[in-house]
Amino acid sequence: MIDALRQNLRYAIRTCTGAPGFTLLAVVTIAVGVGANAAIFSVVNAVLLRPLPFPRAEELYLLQQTNTQTRQASGNASPADVLDWRARTRSFAGIAAFRDDAYVLGGDRPERLGGAIVNANFFDVLGVKPALGRAFVPADEQRGSRVVVLSDGLWRERFGADPAVVGRPLRLNSESYTIVGVMPPRVDYPDQARLWTPPHWRMPDDLLQPDEDPSAQRGHSYVFVVGRAKPGVTRGAADADLAGVAAQLAREFPTTNLNVGATLLPLRDDLVGDVRPTLLLLFAAVGVLLLIAAANVSALLIARATARTQEIAVRLALGASRGRIVTQLLTESVLLAVIGGICGVLLAMWVVPPLVAISPRDLGVVDVPIDATVLGFSLAVSLIAGVLFGLAPARQTFGIDLHGDLKRSARQGPSPGDRRVRSTLVAAEIALSMVLVVGAGLTVRSFVRLQQVPTGFAIDREVTTSVNLPQTRYPTPLRKAEFWERAVAALRAVPGVETVGATSRLPLSGGNSSRSLVVDGNTDQASQPTVDYRTASPDYFRALGIPLLRGRTFRDDDREDRARVGVVSSSMAQRLWPGADPIGHRIAIDPDKPITVVGVVGDVHHASLAAETQPTLYVPYRQDPWPSMSFVLRMKAAAGSGSPAAAAGVEAGIRAAIALVDKEQPVGAIRSMDQQLSRSLSRQRFSVTLLTAFGAIAVALAAIGLYGVLAFIVAQRRREIGVRIALGASARDVIRDVLGHGLRLTAIGMAIGLALALAVTRLMSALLFGIGAADVVTFAGASALLTAIAAAASLVPALRASRVDPLLALRDE
Repeated sequence: MIDALRQNLRYAIRTCTGAPGFTLLAVVTIAVGVGANAAIFSVVNAVLLRPLPFPRAEELYLLQQTNTQTRQASGNASPADVLDWRARTRSFAGIAAFRDDAYVLGGDRPERLGGAIVNANFFDVLGVKPALGRAFVPADEQRGSRVVVLSDGLWRERFGADPAVVGRPLRLNSESYTIVGVMPPRVDYPDQARLWTPPHWRMPDDLLQPDEDPSAQRGHSYVFVVGRAKPGVTRGAADADLAGVAAQLAREFPTTNLNVGATLLPLRDDLVGDVRPTLLLLFAAVGVLLLIAAANVSALLIARATARTQEIAVRLALGASRGRIVTQLLTESVLLAVIGGICGVLLAMWVVPPLVAISPRDLGVVDVPIDATVLGFSLAVSLIAGVLFGLAPARQTFGIDLHGDLKRSARQGPSPGDRRVRSTLVAAEIALSMVLVVGAGLTVRSFVRLQQVPTGFAIDREVTTSVNLPQTRYPTPLRKAEFWERAVAALRAVPGVETVGATSRLPLSGGNSSRSLVVDGNTDQASQPTVDYRTASPDYFRALGIPLLRGRTFRDDDREDRARVGVVSSSMAQRLWPGADPIGHRIAIDPDKPITVVGVVGDVHHASLAAETQPTLYVPYRQDPWPSMSFVLRMKAAAGSGSPAAAAGVEAGIRAAIALVDKEQPVGAIRSMDQQLSRSLSRQRFSVTLLTAFGAIAVALAAIGLYGVLAFIVAQRRREIGVRIALGASARDVIRDVLGHGLRLTAIGMAIGLALALAVTRLMSALLFGIGAADVVTFAGASALLTAIAAAASLVPALRASRVDPLLALRDE
């Protein structure tokens, strides 16, 4: 057996090296198919398949409050409800609350780090132990405790992976913390946290009321909750247990918990749920690309086997068994597949870094190794592809007629069966290419439609940044308000700045804040709407180009000691006061602090361009100072040239301006509003880029396959074509014949491809915007493109056939 395998392998190597052009084309085709699959699979494996860094991760759930009427989950919960969930449920081994937070790491150049405030049992619930030191203990949840746990990444970057780091002080938010532990690699939940601190109370501090114990608060849902189900408890049982407790709370606290339910979401679904459709779509696309590559190589092998028919017939006549020859042919195809697979893995290793670089941050593509799983997948794909495209030429062996094939000239051409198989493969390539081209076309048109959506704000000359104020350094609303006022004034002095605005939530920056309102004194719980909530400076609307539609915006004298005022968005005005003038109407978040509507501004897309605009209430930032704000600097036209030097100058000016106000406060990322918009479209751009590339490769492979079939047919029919020309056929007749054959194959493939595309693209409807899955323009454009490329691929062999010299063709026979 080993000797036979060795002989087959040596024979396959001689055969491949004897036809270098054929071997190179086959290997490149396989490498493209396997490489694309390996690259995308490495991303899918890293994001969707690789186990979470938590033991028994299937027991972990995100516990969320829901609206029992709309069935929508809010994703978070109120502190008092979480304490009741913890005390009353019986299905969970542990429940921990947390919320994201921003930390200022002190030093010569302050740095802002993302982290989280977590309950002391947070890491126990996740089931992870620190690599160094300890995790939090219940005693850490108190006002006097200042301890911190570092992520592996922060430990390596800032402390050089020093194992003696535990016990050292660390200055965070202008206070001294003690490092008590370091987490192992890959533990960075939530949201790629760099560090974790315990709360000052039993629940994470309320960002807006940090000095008050939030344990009794039910009206403000701001914490996230992770729970571990007890071993053996099913998701259904745990969900029913949690929902039952939520129903009890709704009965006990109707003022705050009316229509408030609770549900579970598996932690893995929370981490990858919204990116799964995008990755699976790309993985399906490269799967189709691999099938096209396999069909292409299979057609090449059939052509090669046809040319070797007499050789195989001689070997059979000399006593070789058909099984032995089939084994040799399969060995040859598997050898090509393995070589192509190795080249494909090398190609994937070259492609993955730029793939990660262009991937959106929310896709979670950070660490994408070509590990053993990816290598095993690539090897399996290569072997399966090798067997698949080796079956067709191997099948030809059983159709060889020793008597007829030994006498037949090699130029008499392949059998009708062989021609049908090759034509079928080419038609299949065209059909699969049609699916990819239509998919790419739909995503491109969807992306174009999305970019045409009016944002509601200007993006041409706006530069943005943000600052987070630590509570210890700015403990009162007055101190915060004074900082923001001084910061706005300092930023106005930056060269080239026309005006400066500030807001608590910048459009397209992620996150949201909402409030329930009492409208015109109506305290009925069922009629209290929930709207998005923002604080803003007087010049914010002008700086961001949000149009004033009615009334006025804020003034400098809209301060904490004056009557409270608000500006509402157009959709909020239409929702609350349809057909009426909203100016002068009164709304309230706190019934004791009514807000008078003084203006109406245009709607803006906050979450994304694809999401609908939401009713929004703006209040003056002096009347509700937040600990974090985003600044918008509208540059003068001359300063908005966009050159690197100008951008560097603006960035330096912004950092210097904030340092003048408080040198210990770091500045967040400085981006133009155009860059902010571009970042919000990054996932769609990622899909468009890759699907377009896959579609282009598929069309190229299909064109090569069609060209190969027709070129082979012309070579095999050379004598026949020569006879036809000798008998009076014109060059136009020959071109029409060959070109017609190619276009017939194309028409058959396109007909099948259109049917497949209609079925497949319905599955991607949720990923499209502004167009349907059966968009006529896209299907027509894809058909025209494939027809044109197929005609071009067919024209070259057709022209070659028209130039056949009948005397030479007949003399060769």
